[in-house]
Amino acid sequence: MSAFILKLIAILAMVCDHVGAELFPNMLWLRAVGRLTMPIMSYFAAIGYRKTRSVPKYLLRLGIFAILSEPCYYILFQDHSNVIITIFLGVASLYIADLLKNKTKREWTAVFPYIAACIAATLLNSDWTWAGVLFIIAFYYAGERKIKILLYPLPVYMLFVLSFIPKGPEVFTLNLIQLSGISALFLLCFYNGKKGPNMKYFFYIFYPLHLLVIYLIKSNILF
Repeated sequence: MSAFILKLIAILAMVCDHVGAELFPNMLWLRAVGRLTMPIMSYFAAIGYRKTRSVPKYLLRLGIFAILSEPCYYILFQDHSNVIITIFLGVASLYIADLLKNKTKREWTAVFPYIAACIAATLLNSDWTWAGVLFIIAFYYAGERKIKILLYPLPVYMLFVLSFIPKGPEVFTLNLIQLSGISALFLLCFYNGKKGPNMKYFFYIFYPLHLLVIYLIKSNILF
């Protein structure tokens, strides 16, 4: 599958997730489908970092759309920040880590920007918080090896699910649904390395737009 097809699967799963969360909260299968989104988008954030001709421009684009999306995200969810912020922090941590490694000639210095990005995502309470940042880092180190794409994100899943234990048995059991996203790793193994139709800005624009539409439906303003 091309990048376009996989990203299309990701945004359709995202719509299912958000529709399930806000309009049909008892239909947990919609939330389970939505777990496909973050691994796919994290993978292509890592790919984007590797292949972009200008990382600063890539980060600027992510930053602009994160800011533009926040009002739409806030009026719908009102409890945390949008996922583009998480993706921005993940990509920024890779960029700063590589700058540090090149300057110091020490690989271990990369850990500092990674930790800083995880802390920032947690403090900002962005969607997927530190786990989203770690997904991007995991996929970056996985490269294009399919076995690594399958294995490297698994510890992140385990840590993320276990992080719900202190919130009580009910919350922990409910969040076991996060593990359904592991199926996205198998989808990524079908990536053929091709870009597909050039609709880069479609995905950026679709994100805040679908949030606004769901809000209007929920508020009985639309339909």
